[in-house]
Amino acid sequence: MAKIERSTYIRISKTLLRKLFRTGCWGAGSMYEEHLKEGFPKEDADKAILVADALVRQGILGKKRKLYGFKYFLREEMYEKIMEIIQ
Repeated sequence: MAKIERSTYIRISKTLLRKLFRTGCWGAGSMYEEHLKEGFPKEDADKAILVADALVRQGILGKKRKLYGFKYFLREEMYEKIMEIIQ
């Protein structure tokens, strides 16, 4: 597993949360891993999934298994924390 610098982690987590927030991925709505990686430079695309998994462990994101892979979504009970990170 690759070590991610703190500044890179913060930048990627803000981008991921903004992307999920903008598309309305709260609970019922969700986004596949492949779509989360879109828009990142090639070197950061793999790190985006690692950061998303770290946000799942923190309870900010949710993750569910679907037919074509995993889907990520914002957890509604963490709304205030998400808004704090996005700002």
